[in-house]
Amino acid sequence: MRSIRILTFTLLAMVLSLSATAQNLDISGWTLEQTDSAQSFTIPAGTSVAPGAYVIICRDVDRAAFETYYGVTLAPDVVYLRSSNSAPMINGAETYSLLDAASALQDGPTDAVTTTRRSYHRADPETQAFTVIDEIPSPASGVEAPDTVMSGLVISEVTDPLDYVYEYVELYYDATIGGGGNLAPVITNVQHSPASPVNGDDVTVSCTVTDADGAVDVVWVWSRTDAGSFLPTAMTATGGGVYSHTFPSMSGGLELQYYMWARDNEAAESLNPLGAPSSWYSVFIGTGVVGGKVVLFDHAHAQDAGSGGNWRVDDNHPTPVPDTPTSEASWSGQLSSWGYELWQAGHTIRSNTGPFSAALLADVDLVVCVEPQDPFTAAEIEALRQFVFTGGAFFFVANHNASDRNSNGWDSPSIFGGFSVPHITNPVGSDTETFCGANYGIHCNVKDEGNNSITGTYTNVLSDPTNPVLHGPYGDVGAVIFHVGNGMSLWPTVNGDLSDVGALISTDSGAAAVAAWSRYGNGKVVGYGDSSSTGDGTDSETHADNWTEAGSNNREFFLNASAWLLTPTGTAVGDVPLNPGHDLHAAPNPFNPSTRVSFTMPADGAVRLTVHDLQGRLVRTLVDGVRNAGEHSIVFDGRDMAGRSLASGVYLVRAQGTGMVSWTKVVLSK
Repeated sequence: MRSIRILTFTLLAMVLSLSATAQNLDISGWTLEQTDSAQSFTIPAGTSVAPGAYVIICRDVDRAAFETYYGVTLAPDVVYLRSSNSAPMINGAETYSLLDAASALQDGPTDAVTTTRRSYHRADPETQAFTVIDEIPSPASGVEAPDTVMSGLVISEVTDPLDYVYEYVELYYDATIGGGGNLAPVITNVQHSPASPVNGDDVTVSCTVTDADGAVDVVWVWSRTDAGSFLPTAMTATGGGVYSHTFPSMSGGLELQYYMWARDNEAAESLNPLGAPSSWYSVFIGTGVVGGKVVLFDHAHAQDAGSGGNWRVDDNHPTPVPDTPTSEASWSGQLSSWGYELWQAGHTIRSNTGPFSAALLADVDLVVCVEPQDPFTAAEIEALRQFVFTGGAFFFVANHNASDRNSNGWDSPSIFGGFSVPHITNPVGSDTETFCGANYGIHCNVKDEGNNSITGTYTNVLSDPTNPVLHGPYGDVGAVIFHVGNGMSLWPTVNGDLSDVGALISTDSGAAAVAAWSRYGNGKVVGYGDSSSTGDGTDSETHADNWTEAGSNNREFFLNASAWLLTPTGTAVGDVPLNPGHDLHAAPNPFNPSTRVSFTMPADGAVRLTVHDLQGRLVRTLVDGVRNAGEHSIVFDGRDMAGRSLASGVYLVRAQGTGMVSWTKVVLSK
C-alpha cells in the first residue's frame, strides 16, 4: 500500500492586466510537463475555462468514475480531462511546469512532492510560499477567493496501486468577472495560411472572436518581422465571428510574429495568447529556393539543330557570358530566361558540349536536357542512371513525334526512349526501351502509342495543395500550354529502384501525362512533353515567348520543378525544406511509425527542435539544448509529448538557434 501524497499550489500563469474584467481562458494546446520524468499532457483543442472555474486532469478514468471514487458531484463549469496515463505519474518527487500554446512557460517548475497525506497551496498573494491546506485529497481543495490570477495546482496520489488511475491535477482559474458583470471577448482558433509560406506568398492570419454578453467592437493583429516593436493592424470581419488580415507578398527568410487583441462594445479587452506581447504566434517565411547548386544544361546532342529552337542558355560553353548577367537578354538562347532566374537564385549555370560521364557529372546537382536531336550512347545513359540513382536530379523535356530537326531520323521521344532505332514512323515492336521509361518510369509516347502530337491548354493539375511543383516558390500552376507536344505514359513498376512515379499534369481526358515526376534510387526526375513551353523569345532566331504565354503558368512550372529537384534528397514530393540554414530534413518521409530528423549546426550553440501541427501548436519537443557544430539527428516516433500516437497528417518541424529559424514538413501516413 502506498501512502497519500498531495500537493496543491498556485501557478502564476496569467495576470489579467488589461482591465478589471476577465475572459474565458482558451487553454487549447497548453502543456502540463512533469519535468522530473519527461511525461507531459497536452490539453486538447477547443478547451477553455470560465472565470472562477477549474480544470481536472485525471490519470485514467472518466468523469462519472472519478465522482464516485471521491464522493463528489463536480460543478457543470468544471472542465474534466482524461490524460490516458500521461500525467500525473508516480515517481516520488513530482515537479511540474505549465506551458501555453505558444510554448511560453507560465509557471514552474513547482516544488517536488515529498510529504505524504497533505495538500499544498500557494496562498494569496500567489508569490507567497506553499502552505499546507488539506490532509486528505479532495477535488476543489485549492479553491480560494477570486482574484485576477489563474491559480492552483493539486497533485493527488492514492493509497492502492490499483487506484493510481484516480490521480489527478487541478488548474484553478479564480479570476473575477468584475466590471459590473461585463465579460471580455473570447479569442480562439488562431491560424495562419498557408501553413508553410515562402517568398512572395500572401500570408493570412485569422481568429474567431465572440462576446457572451455584448458585441465585438474591434479586433487587431499586432505583428512584427524583426526584433522591433509590434504594430497594430485592424482585422476584417468575414462572417461567423471570424476575423482575418492578409500580409501581402511576404519576403523570404523572415519570421512573422503576431498576436491578437479584441475589444467589445463595453470596452472590455482580451489577448491571445493571453501573455502577449511576451508570448506570440509565429510563422517562418521560407526562401523557397535552395541556392548554391550546379545546374548543367545539355548542349551535346544537337540542341541547336534546325530552326525555331536553339534550346540553349547561351551560345558560350561551358560558362555563359557575361558571368554576371543583368537580365535574361544578357545570354543568347531560348532557355536564357530559365537559366537566368536560376542564376538569380544563387545557382551556377553551365552547359556541356561533350558526352555525359561520371567525371562530367561529379559536381553537378541538376541536369536539364531540352529536345535532343542526337541519341545518347549506352555509356551516357548509364552515367546518367548512376548520377540519378546516387542522388542527382534530371529534368528532361521532349517534343512531338517526328520532331526531327537535323534530318538524322531521330526525334526526342525516341531518343529519351533509348531505343536501338527511332520510332517516328514504325511502332516499337520488339525494340527495348533503355532510357527514361526503363529507368525513371516516365516513357515518352512514340508511333501508334497515342497523344504524341498534341496541342492545347492543359488544366488537369494534380489536386494536392502541398505539391511544391504545382504550388511552389515561384507561384501556383493552374495550366500549361502545348504547341504540338508529346504525351507520356507512366511505368511505376518497371524496376525495383523506383519509389514514386506520378503525373503532375495530364491531358483533360487523363489519357496521358504532359508533366510527370519520379524518384529513382536517391534521386529525382521531372519529365515534360513540349519544348515550346520553355522558349522565351529572346534569341536572335524567331520564337514566340511561350515562357510567359498568356493563359499559362509555363514559367512557374519549370522554375518550381527546378527548385524541387534542387532540394536535398530524402524528402517527399510535398516536402520542400523552406530554409537551408540548418539543412533540416527528415527521412523516410512520409513515414510510419517513425522518421529520423536531421539538422546541421553551423557553429556550436543552442538549438530547439520542435514539432507543431498546421495551426502552429506545439506537439512535441525533440531537442532543447546546446549542440556542437556539425550534423545531428534524432528519431521522431510519431507521438506527442504525452506519448500518444499522432493522427495521420502533415506536421511541421521547427529548428531554432544560432540566429536562424528553419522549418520542414513531415507526413505521418498510417
